[in-house]
This record gives sequence, structure tokens and C-alpha cells, in this order.
Amino acid sequence: MNEEKQYKIDFEKIETTFKFKDSGLTHSQCNQFKLLPYAANEKTLVSNFDGVIGAFSRYICDKELKSEFNFNEFIENVVDEIGQFEGDNSKEVFRDIVKTMFIDKENLVNFDIKTINYISSTKSDEKIAKFLYSIFFDEELKASIVEHYDREVENILYKLVLNDLPELKNKYFQNERYKCYLPFVKELFIKDFKFLIENDDLYKNSLKRFIEYYYMFYVSQLSMKLSKFEKANLTEPETIYYTLGWESTSKNRMAYQFGWDLLKNNVNSLFSHAITLEFLNHHNLDEQLGYVELFNMFSLMDENDISNQIETIYNGYTSRIMDKDWSTFKQKDRECANEAFSKVYKLFEAIQYQFNKSSRTRANKAYKNWYIRFVYENFSKKRGSLGYNLNLTEEDIILMTKICISNNERLKLSVLFNEFEKRGMFFDRDSKIKIVQLYEKLNLLEKKSDSGDAQYVRSVL
Repeated sequence: MNEEKQYKIDFEKIETTFKFKDSGLTHSQCNQFKLLPYAANEKTLVSNFDGVIGAFSRYICDKELKSEFNFNEFIENVVDEIGQFEGDNSKEVFRDIVKTMFIDKENLVNFDIKTINYISSTKSDEKIAKFLYSIFFDEELKASIVEHYDREVENILYKLVLNDLPELKNKYFQNERYKCYLPFVKELFIKDFKFLIENDDLYKNSLKRFIEYYYMFYVSQLSMKLSKFEKANLTEPETIYYTLGWESTSKNRMAYQFGWDLLKNNVNSLFSHAITLEFLNHHNLDEQLGYVELFNMFSLMDENDISNQIETIYNGYTSRIMDKDWSTFKQKDRECANEAFSKVYKLFEAIQYQFNKSSRTRANKAYKNWYIRFVYENFSKKRGSLGYNLNLTEEDIILMTKICISNNERLKLSVLFNEFEKRGMFFDRDSKIKIVQLYEKLNLLEKKSDSGDAQYVRSVL
């Protein structure tokens, strides 16, 4: 009987990837373990998802935009389709109509689901889109995508305009093989995406915010789970509180204590986790292993052998970081049921230690800023002396209410809040009251009795 292949670190490969020299190394990541599409600089940082959505839409459709959209050429092509015009001014009038209806600041107006594919993207936009495609997309979505993107349009003018859009080339995009660390987020994404695309207008108008939220959801939860190492529960979300854009806050609110400040403390360690997992994934097995998987594997192996292997990485690493006084480095006292995995903590903490007050501090800050800047610009609100709070708008609550109720006619209020929490949106008592008031204002709340448990929220659609 063949023995199952056991985990073994490839030290030669580590020396190559991290460019080991006698007096230095390069902090590499995203080679053997693809965690996040971030770089240790902010020159190409992406915080606006306009271009990301165009690229993501093309990836799921297996399409490629060969050149930038030329609005003047497009207008002339539509005008030429008409052929003959009555009167001297009718051609010019039609040209103005096309420009007014379908062009906004030289860009194509998002008037149909197909037009999303014509939103131009930078290389950095594409990098984020490939990451999202890799961790979230599933082949079972293909049928729905083809059905809705290829459907016939009844509006004659829309059909004319769509026919004159530049041809998109067919292109199969290879999966970038990012590690989907949180399968429960992917399952929810697939479920919610299926619902969203069933309604063309909802999909067209909400895809950007939907993708932004799921990116926010995934990376926030990833940050929290990584900080729990082998003890992380990868089947349900950690509790992170949001505030609402139309409410006031204070220091004693849950959203202040367990919102952005809590999340940011975990986001600060993302680069160190990426490097640690990169080291530990230089092994002989053909799979990317997270902390939980590594712990489970180490528990079945010779602890001394694995401990020695990771200690060798630690020694090779610290001996090449020569501008830090390693005599002052002290490993934190953590409980761990496996001696070998305690060496993982040691390696991680050493990586964090050398980023502090060194020439590499700037790189660490740049890496985490890929996410921090996104949060500041898309999911936060500055609350004076309280600083930033995680923030959702009325439009966000309405969109997520539609998604959570899905194809049901109504949903019990308590169940709806549970559905929010499954998707990483936690609210304290004050925020829940404000949300209920919003439903009342929109005439969506049904009360079957005076009991709070008998309140229902009707479908927004």
C-alpha cells in the first residue's frame, strides 16, 4: 500500500522565491499561496470599482474589449444604420438624440446589461477583477449569464444601438487560482448573484455596489479569520458592527467598539500573514494550505520534524534581516495544542517585528492601504472626534433587503436581520431601530400582531 504523501518544506524553492542572500532577502508573496491581489506600493492602488466592474463582467462572459470605446465613431455608426433621413435637419437631430440618450461624458450610458462589458479598465482594475472572479465565480453561473447577457432586446432603438457597439472578442480567462479562504462567503455570493441577475434592471443598476460589498465582506472576514490562525471557524462570519449613514453615534455604541477599530487592527497584519503563508506553502503538496489546514496536517505528523523545518525557515529569515536587533524579539505566549504550529506563530511574529520601525515599514503600510483606502472611500463615515465608523447607506440597506428577501413575498424581521448577519452586516440595537423606521417610511413593514416577533418586511421588488 502506498503511504500518503506527507507535507515537507522545499527550502531550495524558498531561497529562490525570497531571493535569499547573505545579507538580505525579498518579501515575496502570491507565488505559492495567492491570498490577495495587493502590492507593497500604492502607485496602482484601486479604490474606485468603476473599471473593476467592466473587467469582471467581461471575465464572466468570456469576452475581451480590444480597444477603448470611441463615442464619436459609435454615434456615426448608429446614424449610418438609418440610411436615409427626411429633411435637412433630421440627421443632425437624430445624432443629438443618440448622443444625449447613450453618451455621458464620452462614455457609454449603462442602459442595458450588455453595456457593462464596454466599461474600460486599467491593468490594476483587471487585477482586482481577476481576484474576485477567482474566489467567487463558479461554472454553475454560466447558464444564467449566457441567458441574460445574450437575450434579445425588444426596444427598437436599443436594439439598433446595441448592434452598433464594437465587437467583443471571445476569450477564455484562466482562473488566477487565488485561495478562497472563506467558502461560506463564496456560497452566499453565488446564491445572491443568481438572484441579482434574474432581474436585468436590478443587476445593471446594482452590480457595482454588490461587488463592492462582497469584496468588503470577504477581506474584512479574511482579516479577522487570519488573526485567529488555526482556531478560526471558517464556516460563519466574525461579528463586525456597521453604523448607518443617517444616524448619530457615540463611544459607547457597539459599532464604535467592535467596528472599524476592531477590523483595522486585524487588517494591519495582512502583509505579514501573506508572507508567512507564502513561506509555509513552499512544500511538496499540490495545494494551497491555510492555517487551519496546516494545523490539521501537523497534528497527524511528527511534531519534532515539522517544528525543526519551520525553525529552519525562521533562522534563515531572521539571519538575513540584519537591521533589527533580534535579541529584543520576544514571542507572545499563546495557547497551542500542537508544538509544531507554535513555530508558525513564531515565524509570523518575527515577520511582523521586522516591519516595525524599519526601512520596510513603508511597504507594509502600502500593502494594507489597498484595503484601508477602499474602506475609507466606500464603506466608512468620519464621525468627528470618533474617527471613522463602518457605514452603510439607505441605498445599501434597501439593496441588501432585496437580496436577502430574494424571491419571497416577505420575510420575518428577525429572520431578515439573521440574513444580514450571515452576510457580515451586524447592527446594534440603535441601528436596528433606525432600519425598522426606514422600512416603516417605505411602507414595507407588516405587523401581524403587537408582538415584535410578528413583524414582517415585504419584498422591495
